[in-house]
Amino acid sequence: MFCGHCGFKNEDGAVFCGNCGERLESSAVNPIPKIEKPVQEIVEEKVSEIPIPTAPKIERPVQKTPVKEEPEETISEAPARKKKGHLGCILFLIFCFLLLLGAGGIWGYFRFFRKQTLPLDAYLKVEFTGPSGYAKAGAELDWDAIEADYGKKLHFTSEAKEDGIARKYATPIDYLKEAVSAPSFDEDSDIEDGESIGYKWSVNEEEVADYLNCKIKVKDQKVKAHIKEKAEEKDLLEEITVETKGTANGSGYLVLSDFPEGLSEEDFTIEPDSGLKNGDRVEISLAKDSAYYMEKCGFLPSKKKRTYTVSGLQEESAAPQSPTESIENGFGNAGEAPSGTANSFRTDTVPEFLCPYSSSRLITRQDVESLMAQYPATMFPGQRNITQMVVNEMYARYGYAFKDQGLTDYFSQFSWYANNWNKTSDMDSIYPRMSQIEKQNIDFLKTFH
Repeated sequence: MFCGHCGFKNEDGAVFCGNCGERLESSAVNPIPKIEKPVQEIVEEKVSEIPIPTAPKIERPVQKTPVKEEPEETISEAPARKKKGHLGCILFLIFCFLLLLGAGGIWGYFRFFRKQTLPLDAYLKVEFTGPSGYAKAGAELDWDAIEADYGKKLHFTSEAKEDGIARKYATPIDYLKEAVSAPSFDEDSDIEDGESIGYKWSVNEEEVADYLNCKIKVKDQKVKAHIKEKAEEKDLLEEITVETKGTANGSGYLVLSDFPEGLSEEDFTIEPDSGLKNGDRVEISLAKDSAYYMEKCGFLPSKKKRTYTVSGLQEESAAPQSPTESIENGFGNAGEAPSGTANSFRTDTVPEFLCPYSSSRLITRQDVESLMAQYPATMFPGQRNITQMVVNEMYARYGYAFKDQGLTDYFSQFSWYANNWNKTSDMDSIYPRMSQIEKQNIDFLKTFH
């Protein structure tokens, strides 16, 4: 059964259309129309009945549209562009202002609030002077470079102004020069090439941070020594002149002279130094370490000792006097002076000690000549010469009680002798107590009488 509304074929006996849902009528009332023409012909007829628009109707709106839209676009969009450009200019100015404000804030922070870090190790200059093995280490800070890099960045804090630091120092760099010093070395002398030397800082970092917008950064480190200079060796002992003095009867001694520049007799030792006779062997040695001579005269000693054989001492027929006899006969008990000259010396014209170095070093011929020119015999009791008085002075230091009243009065004017309550008249007990230098000086002074 076909539906009278949509033409759908339904089963026979159906009441409603399965396609459109309309109630089905019986075929007698609504018979299905018979299709007399083919479907293709019907479609063609319907298509031919559709009216086709003419060309002018299609082109007319296209021609009118541009003419009407052009004035509308010009009138409506011009104010919008003007407002947009004005707003962009304002935004650009605001951006520039914020940018400048931010840059100024950053500059102010770094200038006034942020602590400047000063790495002192980067400005430390370490130098090694002298030949390898005897070189010395030295260190100093490059203040010119520090001032160039930080002179305009540093300023005093409010605490520095309160404590008067800002008034005391002209610039922060001047304060740093006093507050900061170069580090110290673990070893600063006798350094060899290639040796690593450590150094340590001693800086009050908290004080610097309180007074300056500066944070000190230091680190204890090691530096490697690069030394190209080599030490020049020289036999210093060969340059010394050795002279024999005294007699061959066991009272000889040696005198050294013509020392290298910068050295003296105190820089050498003689062993034995007295009681010599011809044929005795004496050892002359360096009194200090090699570095001392390197520093004094610029040469490294190639030898540290030299053996010398005593010769040239003159024989005496009579036995030499002992120190005691020499003092009693030649020095301490010179006898009564010529009439009108006894005890006529002036004590206010002589120093406290005629020869203050008689116990510390050997007396040289130049020393004696200088003393003789300075002190004539008329200045001392009994018209004793200066060499006699120096020997008497050496005994007086040990508290010898002179038998001669003139000598007693002379030395009693000095407190070091007058206040010595342990004087002794036993001269033989004094000589053994003297040092080798003092004994040698006494023997040397005896040769001038």
